[in-house]
Amino acid sequence: MKGLRYFLILGLVLSLFSCKKFSGSQEVPAYLKIEPWTFTTNYDIEGAATQAITDAWVYINGNYLGCYELRNHEDGYYVMVPILEKGAKTFHIYPGIKLNGIASTRIQYPFYKPYICQRDLSEGVVETLSPVTRYYSVDSTAMTFEMKEGFEEYNNIGANVKIDTTYSHAVLEQISHRNNPNAWLDPFDTINHYRSGHIHLGDSITRFNLASRELRNLPSVGNYVLMEMDYKCSAEILIGMYIMTSQDGLMDKELYYLKASNTWKKAYINFSPTITENNGAIYFKFYLKGAVAAGESADFYFDNIKLIYVD
Repeated sequence: MKGLRYFLILGLVLSLFSCKKFSGSQEVPAYLKIEPWTFTTNYDIEGAATQAITDAWVYINGNYLGCYELRNHEDGYYVMVPILEKGAKTFHIYPGIKLNGIASTRIQYPFYKPYICQRDLSEGVVETLSPVTRYYSVDSTAMTFEMKEGFEEYNNIGANVKIDTTYSHAVLEQISHRNNPNAWLDPFDTINHYRSGHIHLGDSITRFNLASRELRNLPSVGNYVLMEMDYKCSAEILIGMYIMTSQDGLMDKELYYLKASNTWKKAYINFSPTITENNGAIYFKFYLKGAVAAGESADFYFDNIKLIYVD
């Protein structure tokens, strides 16, 4: 009797494991292969077409499927998305970025349009998408380019940004890719867009503060106010805001650090929480700061600085 009971229990355990192993759908999925994003701009209105789109936020027939990071594979840079649905489907693919350069703060970039397409899905078949995007039109939305600085106007750098010499006497100079390979070169227009801003620290100059002009009448509560910037630097950059209020005077709020990079990178910086918290401020000025210890040196390169918001 004890032996019979043992075999009954053993059979029940094996059946449970068997059910768990083979439970769920055994369908063969269709696949969506999403390749790197293509981004274009109207340069005169929107500035250079630089981007750091890392993700694809996928919706199928209006339903959210997931956020997928593009990755390097042996045969290219893409993401492969398995989909159990079949037949004709409409896809909305939204460009995703790392906000403030932090991998844990991924968002759908609110100023880039989604890529919309239709595909007929079949079992085991790979549908390849090469998504394209651009900014929402300033003519059809309340999107505003509050400032753009591409450092391209010869001998007229700092049209929208300037050095604040309260903290240093570092010189912001304009460099050209034609005589300095560190300058950013626009791959879409090498004839006209090949200059960048540059600051060198060393010797008696050990810190700099690159500040924007006064920013007034920014959207105050909840709306995205974002800065885009291309940069290359041999020491970290501190990004923050000066906030002028009638009650407390000028406040200095440090926000984010960008790590040193020996290649050009793009950052998307979120000023929205700071502006919302200080919605009664007279004006804001964002700043970029850098410093080196005595006896050390560092170089900082900047380009395509934009401040964008939707009111």
